[in-house]
Amino acid sequence: MMRKMRNSKKHTKKRIKKINPIFVIVLGIALMLGGSWSYQLLQLDRSIEQQKAELESKKLQIIAQNGQLHEEIEKLNTPSYVEQLAREKLGLVRKGEILIAPKESEN
Repeated sequence: MMRKMRNSKKHTKKRIKKINPIFVIVLGIALMLGGSWSYQLLQLDRSIEQQKAELESKKLQIIAQNGQLHEEIEKLNTPSYVEQLAREKLGLVRKGEILIAPKESEN
């Protein structure tokens, strides 16, 4: 009985296989590649998030500019503002009015 126990212990020790060095190398390379790819993905994610924030900021600026342009369009569609621009920019007058303009000095 004792012999069987001793033999079974020896067989157990023999059954333990050594780790194959090629397996260790392949596993190490796989882990390094996985880590490298994970790092690259994190960097790419950060870059995309930064671009997204910049685009959101530009979007808000464009929306504000669009609102200002719509206000200006509304103002330009009013007859009183068009008349004001015609008087100031073009020097136009109403029928019966006389334009009094300051004399330009010659140098």
